[in-house]
Amino acid sequence: MKEIGSIFPLYERPLTRPSDTLSPKGEGEVSNTPLLEPSQAIKGNIFLAPWGEDARRAGEGRLSFCREAIYLIASHELSHGKKAMLPKYTCDTVVAPFQQLGYDYQFYPISKDLTIDIPKAKEIFSAHHPNIIVIHPYFGMDLTKQEQDMLEEMHEDGCEIILDLTQCLFSTMRLPFIKYYVGSIRKWFAIPDGAFLETNEEMQMPSIGNDDIVALQTKAMQLRGEYFQTGDTYTKDESIRLSHEVESLMTRPITPHIMATSSKDLLSFENAENQQKIRLDNYKRLYEGLKDAKDIELIADISRLTTAPLFFPFRVNDISAMQKKLAKKAIYARLIWEKEDRILTITVDQRYDLSDMDRVIAAIKE
Repeated sequence: MKEIGSIFPLYERPLTRPSDTLSPKGEGEVSNTPLLEPSQAIKGNIFLAPWGEDARRAGEGRLSFCREAIYLIASHELSHGKKAMLPKYTCDTVVAPFQQLGYDYQFYPISKDLTIDIPKAKEIFSAHHPNIIVIHPYFGMDLTKQEQDMLEEMHEDGCEIILDLTQCLFSTMRLPFIKYYVGSIRKWFAIPDGAFLETNEEMQMPSIGNDDIVALQTKAMQLRGEYFQTGDTYTKDESIRLSHEVESLMTRPITPHIMATSSKDLLSFENAENQQKIRLDNYKRLYEGLKDAKDIELIADISRLTTAPLFFPFRVNDISAMQKKLAKKAIYARLIWEKEDRILTITVDQRYDLSDMDRVIAAIKE
C-alpha cells in the first residue's frame, strides 16, 4: 500500500540529462522543468532568482537550514537589542537561534483560525518592546490586512520583522516595511537540505557546507526510495534510524552553512508551477471531502487559501487515536506543534494525487 506522509525518497536520477524521463509515475515522480532562472546578485552576497510572477527568492546564497537563516538575522540585529516576539505556534528550530544568542523572547498568541491574536499581540509588544518579531503565515494563508497593519505599526515603533514563509513558500507577498524573508525549501522538495534568506541588508553569508548532516540525510532518503521499490522493511528501518540521527545532529549549536551543491542540482529538476497546482488541488479535495466529517475540525475557510500550502491541517480531540487509525492505512499524520494545540497535518505534496486524498478522506471518516 502506498505510504502517505513519509519523508521524501531519493532515486537514481541523471542530473545532467533533464530531457530524460527520470522515473515512472508514483512515489519518485519528478519533473524535468528547471526551477531556477539565472540569479542576480544584490547586496551582501545574497542572490535572487525569479520563482513565479513578481516573486523573489534567494539563489546562490541559499543556506543549509532555515534556523541558520534566522540565526544570521538575529546576530545581525544584536546591535539594536536582544528582545524578540515569537508566535505560539512555532517549531523549536525557530526558537533555538534566539536561545543561543541570549535573546529575551516572549510568545504571542495565535487565534483559533491561525491568524494573529492582534489585541493580545499588541499588549505584549507594548510591555516587552522587542526589536525583532517572527511571523508565520500558516498553511497557504498569506497575512490578512489587519495583520499587515499591526506589523507596520510595530515596524514604525522600531521593530524589524522576519516573515518565515516555510508554510507558504511560493507566496509573492512582499511588503515595504518587512526587511527579512526566510523559509525552508527542503520541506517542499526531495533535497537533503536547503533554505533561503531574502533581504536588502548587507550580510556575511557562509561558505562551508553542512557535509555530515547532508550525507546522512541523503542516505536516509535514498534508503527510503529503495524501500518504496523493494518493500524491504529493514531498509525502511535503517532509513528511519538515519533520519533520527539527523534530528539529533540538528540540536547542536547553530553554525550557518551554505546549501549543498547536490541539493541545488536536485532542485533544478523540480517544476515549481506544477507542484503548486498539485498541492492546491490536493488541499481542496481534502477540504471538500472532510468539511462534514465528524470528530475533526477544519481550521479555516478555504477562501483564505492564497498560495500553495505546506500541509493540510485539522484539529482532533484524540490525537493518538487518529494517528493510529490512519497509520493502519499507511497514512502518517504529523503533529508539528504541542499536543495541546490538537492540530494534525496531512501531506499534500507533489508525490500524491486526488485518489490518494480520497484514501485519506475515507480513512478519517471510517
